[in-house]
Amino acid sequence: MHHAAALKLSALAFAASLTFSFLLFPALREAQHLNVDPDRFGALALNIAQGHGFAYDPGGAPVVERAPLYGYLLAGLFRVGGYSLAAVQILQAIFHAATSFMLFLLALRLWDRPTALLAQTIFALHPVALWYTARIWTETTFTLLIASLALVLFIFFESPSFKRSVIAGFLLGLSCLTKPVMLLFPVALLPLLTIRFKMAGVKNGMLLLLTTLLTILPWTMRNYFVTQSVVPVNTSLGFNLVQGDAIGEAWPWGGAGTLEYWNIAGRRVDSVLASVNGRWQSVEGDRKLVRVSLAGWSASFVARRFLANFCTFWYLSESGMKSAVIGCLQGIVLLLSFLSYRRLHRTARNALSPIVALLVYYVFATSMVVGWGRYSAPIVPLLVLLASPIIERWRRSSP
Repeated sequence: MHHAAALKLSALAFAASLTFSFLLFPALREAQHLNVDPDRFGALALNIAQGHGFAYDPGGAPVVERAPLYGYLLAGLFRVGGYSLAAVQILQAIFHAATSFMLFLLALRLWDRPTALLAQTIFALHPVALWYTARIWTETTFTLLIASLALVLFIFFESPSFKRSVIAGFLLGLSCLTKPVMLLFPVALLPLLTIRFKMAGVKNGMLLLLTTLLTILPWTMRNYFVTQSVVPVNTSLGFNLVQGDAIGEAWPWGGAGTLEYWNIAGRRVDSVLASVNGRWQSVEGDRKLVRVSLAGWSASFVARRFLANFCTFWYLSESGMKSAVIGCLQGIVLLLSFLSYRRLHRTARNALSPIVALLVYYVFATSMVVGWGRYSAPIVPLLVLLASPIIERWRRSSP
């Protein structure tokens, strides 16, 4: 089989994820008192599976602060066998393996076969990617979507067409329904498409944007029926902006873990919403927090805020030790990807332009809101893709 080695590495990724989830994670969970469902997606999915709708509890208020795709994905799983953390972990191990294979296919289009296999191996065993496969978090699903989108965008930029525009737009829509930070990416792509393909690029870019909007439209309509307000995917932007403000003000002395910044932001949210008797999850509370956050922005604060959140984006986690470990791992691959990219020929850089655009957009958009370390996990495949040529070069030159 042509891709037999890559399929074996996908099996390795699957096995590595299961090993971490079932053998290592239980001990870490007990020692660090980890919540396996911090965003309550498991409770949400079980409620959906039992026929009670997109809410945390039977008869509870409809949830608008969570994007829908991950919850409905788990609901399909729970509908078959009931609530099971093990089932989620197995599903996410499959997704981790699939992401590794997507990375191989993309790397094979850019580099030679040994480099593509090296990239796949690194990702398959990457501790940051493995960490999120054990808990009920969106990161593993979103990582697969980002890797798939990168591959489709690369093919799309080789020769834009109606079919490729629709596929890219649909994947981007699914990404938005997992994390709405991707909502403005089609707009960011338009200048690149225009420069590369002139009016044909504009036409295909607009088709991609239209497909993205049509993909999220049914959920936007659901939100309108529930809230009588236009909410494209979900609320919580205001809450996240306030957290980003807290990081911008207190970093780097505010603490080495998320808890310190979370507490600062939580007190501010409570203070702002006390006057309107609101909840940050509601449309009214969310918009109030957005207005208050943006009203406090000045040019100097925005610069400091962005720098702080850009830095914490690469490491900030629950504890100082975990932040240090994630920061080292992400810092190494980020540095290697930068050095590798600088050494590439101009032709290779042009081929990489849509992937670099995706990477830069995601980092910039996230850092403008709030920089938690977990948010850097979904771009690990893209960083590994960029870093793999220089690592393979060093491997070949070693005795």
